[in-house]
Amino acid sequence: MINASSDCATTFPAMIADLLCRSSAVADYNISVVVPTFNRQDELHRLLESLWQQTLSRSQFEVIVASDGSTDGTVEMVRKLQSRQWNLKLLQLTNGGPATARNSGAQVARGYYVAFTDDDCVATPDWLLEMLAAFQRTGAIGLQGRTTTDRLARTPLTHQIEVLSHWPAAVPTCNAAYRKEVFERVGGFDVGFRFAHNEDADLAWRVEDFGVIAFAPNMHVIHPPRRDKFWKRARWVRFLESDFYLYYKNPVKYRKYISPSPWWTIYWKFFIMDQIELVKLCFKCLLTPFRPYQFISGIGLVLARSFNLIRFLPEFWKAQSLYRSKFLNCQ
Repeated sequence: MINASSDCATTFPAMIADLLCRSSAVADYNISVVVPTFNRQDELHRLLESLWQQTLSRSQFEVIVASDGSTDGTVEMVRKLQSRQWNLKLLQLTNGGPATARNSGAQVARGYYVAFTDDDCVATPDWLLEMLAAFQRTGAIGLQGRTTTDRLARTPLTHQIEVLSHWPAAVPTCNAAYRKEVFERVGGFDVGFRFAHNEDADLAWRVEDFGVIAFAPNMHVIHPPRRDKFWKRARWVRFLESDFYLYYKNPVKYRKYISPSPWWTIYWKFFIMDQIELVKLCFKCLLTPFRPYQFISGIGLVLARSFNLIRFLPEFWKAQSLYRSKFLNCQ
């Protein structure tokens, strides 16, 4: 953290200014924001504009974009923005998944805290200011922020996240932050997760062994519904294999925060309960406004997911055997 009292004293109330301007010999910034991205140039631009509008002084934070092998012009777009956003950094990586990209960004981060959000999100103007104040106020080593979405814009084919209270079962990285020294101590994100699912929960569970992860309701990020392709939404159930990895790596916390077992998660919570919620959303498409195409595609998605959950059953059995053996041998 750097001392910028001449900047923030005229911008924020004295109490907040005092919190922000404490100097530290171990960091150049208060916060490093790490954003992994892959071929979402337009969404990323929207996020970066929201970070450019932060009320926290720009001398207090940096933004690190980790381009995970993007080929859609993302790199060129970020380079252009760097001409006016001097605290914007760019990493060009080969495609290795979001966990690897986040670790790479955190490795070069020069902030006392490392914050994470996603390229399809929008940060509210006070996001970083509230984050820093919450760290100072609570003494926590990690924070989970409030994430909202536009519920009226949801359809069966959109992806969105909403976190309105403490959610230890996930701690999604669309809105989370950790003290950098603790993040490094636990080894960052585990790239052993084959799919981009549950690596955020695993990180949070390891971090909380060293201290408190607090919920900060004023640390607000918006996650607008993002339209996905039908096949991608249908095959997402394959990602549920990661539940076996998470369970056998930390069975105590899995049973505490999620469910008795991965089988319960996949074939009760998802196959039954989540599918029922998806059917309800489909029927809402028949109300005002009348959206018959979304109703039909939504019902098709329910059927495709159900088929895939049966089709992937042998893969789930293999995953259980593999990860049970892997972690039992490590004990």
